[in-house]
Amino acid sequence: MILNFYPEELDYVNAQTHPLVRDGDDVSFLKTFCLAAARADSENYELLRPVLRAMMRKYPADPKRLAMERIDSGRALPGDRELAIGGK
Repeated sequence: MILNFYPEELDYVNAQTHPLVRDGDDVSFLKTFCLAAARADSENYELLRPVLRAMMRKYPADPKRLAMERIDSGRALPGDRELAIGGK
């Protein structure tokens, strides 16, 4: 998975596609796009990346979910553990 080489984008995609994240219809354009980015090969990911970055700005992921993703990957930032445990 090429997305593994882009930690910020990987955290966002994982946060948006996590099974516990509900977005109403659960088959939203955003979730489908994130799944496509996760499955893209190196050539196609480079085409999708600018759009993914724009989606990240327009539709930010839940900060608590992002903190959990960083903790899970071993790249926690200061305050992530407190945010993931109790904050919003």
